[in-house]
Amino acid sequence: MSDHVMPLAQETPVELVANGQRIAVLMCTPLNLDDLAAGHLFTRGMLSDPNRVLSIGACADLRVMSVTAPGALTADRFGLGQVIASGCGSGSALSDAAALGTVPPGFSVALETLKIWSRAMFKAAVLYRETGGMHCASLALPSGAKQPAGPAAELSMENAPEGASYFVVREDVGRHNAVDKVIGRGFRDQIDFSSACILTSGRIAADMILKAVAARVPVVVSRSIPTTTAFEIAQSSGVTIVGRIGDECPVVYTSRDRIRL
Repeated sequence: MSDHVMPLAQETPVELVANGQRIAVLMCTPLNLDDLAAGHLFTRGMLSDPNRVLSIGACADLRVMSVTAPGALTADRFGLGQVIASGCGSGSALSDAAALGTVPPGFSVALETLKIWSRAMFKAAVLYRETGGMHCASLALPSGAKQPAGPAAELSMENAPEGASYFVVREDVGRHNAVDKVIGRGFRDQIDFSSACILTSGRIAADMILKAVAARVPVVVSRSIPTTTAFEIAQSSGVTIVGRIGDECPVVYTSRDRIRL
């Protein structure tokens, strides 16, 4: 037994308010909350145009995130005001997949490039290493992809790893929150999601594929594996799932034509 005290994974309830309406209470790590708010609203189909967002800000104690987007929010199919645990998403799986449609075809990426990006993600994930109990996610655009239009996008382009023109990493106690954070950053940077890849440290559950479909992200990568429902949704929506990315021979579960070997 060691007397060394390891840092704990920080988790706190954060109320998400949009245009004065309580949307949800997210159990999350209070970092990059502006990206979390944008990603959560975007993947729920409530926000579609970053140019119509006037402000995203947190109160002093980081317990309330407020989004102001006059006339830009639409109601979604999930109940408003619910508490969403850090280990849970907000969707209802297969019934939502049909409504979201499919991701566009035509994008491809090399498997070796995905391995490089995964290593870069874990290298950048400081809290993941310090606590052993956090999740991380990244959003990447390959070299040659359409450049982001957002004014702050250059910050995510400066330290991109080999093969990437844009690369952002976010961490959270919840794997769904980490994915929302990178999608929210990409939304605010106005990237072309149809040429993007999401990488995650956690198991790929159904809600994570639903988020990818909502954002029109064609490739989702993990060092872990997908659930059966995530696999079914990915098959029907055209999302490519790559699992066990840290292994010598990763597994391409769906839409294998997007992965160049």
